[in-house]
Amino acid sequence: MTGPIRCLEFFSGIGGLHHGLNIAGVHAEVVASFDVNEIANKVYAHNFKKEPSKKTIDRLTAKDIEKYQADCWLLSPPCQPYTQGGKMKDINDSRAKPLLHLIKLLSTLENPPTYLFLENVKNFEISQSRQELMTQLEALGYEINECLLSPIQFGIPNHRLRYYLTARRKQQPKNEENVHTSPTTKTTENRKIHTTWPFDQEQTFDVPELANFLEQLNDDDSFIVPSRYILRLHNFRLDIVLPSSTKTSCVTKAYGSNHIMTSGSLLQTKKLETMDYDWQDTASLLELGLRFLTPTEIGRLHAFPMPDYSSSSLGSNNGTKNESSSSGVPRHFFSPANLPHLAFPEGVNRQQQYRLLGNSLNCWVVAELLRCVLFVDSHHVE
Repeated sequence: MTGPIRCLEFFSGIGGLHHGLNIAGVHAEVVASFDVNEIANKVYAHNFKKEPSKKTIDRLTAKDIEKYQADCWLLSPPCQPYTQGGKMKDINDSRAKPLLHLIKLLSTLENPPTYLFLENVKNFEISQSRQELMTQLEALGYEINECLLSPIQFGIPNHRLRYYLTARRKQQPKNEENVHTSPTTKTTENRKIHTTWPFDQEQTFDVPELANFLEQLNDDDSFIVPSRYILRLHNFRLDIVLPSSTKTSCVTKAYGSNHIMTSGSLLQTKKLETMDYDWQDTASLLELGLRFLTPTEIGRLHAFPMPDYSSSSLGSNNGTKNESSSSGVPRHFFSPANLPHLAFPEGVNRQQQYRLLGNSLNCWVVAELLRCVLFVDSHHVE
């Protein structure tokens, strides 16, 4: 086997893309990561023992990038420019500036990366930012796949629809290096965006019950939703789930706060036989023992390798880990057990943990796209 793929991780957060590489079994090394969020960087350094660079991405030069001799770029840029909450300002949002800067840098590099992987929210696929990225990648001769997929399609009881892009640069003759073509807008706009997994065939994966991802809290009632959050509601339907549920809603950065209407699922811990809720009588909901999912439980649903999870029935000792990782065939989900685990260092409080997880991604989806799409024909999958 040749040396590891050298990766740069942009907008690294708590390292979801880095964990995805590890779960995929890709022979790769993240040689540098970049993020300006100090709390996220603290978590990243705690787990990977390597401090991300706090240098602003839109100030990076071609020389800054080329010194790493990177083969692969991993990107999870801010989603706010493409969301309703962020007013969908797209390229006019200052938070899109770092991504647009990296797109422009691609054509100035003596050796552009062979591989590129990007994750973002739904609506990125209709953005001008995506249009500029696609135009640049096509001009540089990349083979591109785009998709809109949710973890529930991979056998995980969590709905988190996201946009993913994989791009692999075609081998070019030496005398044609960095020669640009001129792709048409029509070609870019008409590209197929896959919505099934695997692409073009769809395989049904059994989705386990939420109970497999839950902690034993015993007498810890600190995760119970405060009654005042519930009593102020009127005729608004919360997303209430049971331990037996096989679907939970997307967790946002506001989870764990008073924004209980749209930030994620709430777990019912009492009167489990009751599933017909009186939304007009909010006081009746107090009898259900509604609680927030813990940061650990959300980390498990996001497929981060987590400590103290070996007893799970989804553990990697159930045989699925032995499935061929080099075949490019999608795997049935198992709880990742590889190191490093995701752990939050002292000083990162619960609300900060929720915020970081809400801004993160699903590591299993990333891992499977890396294994089965981006690196499927390479010799770097172990």
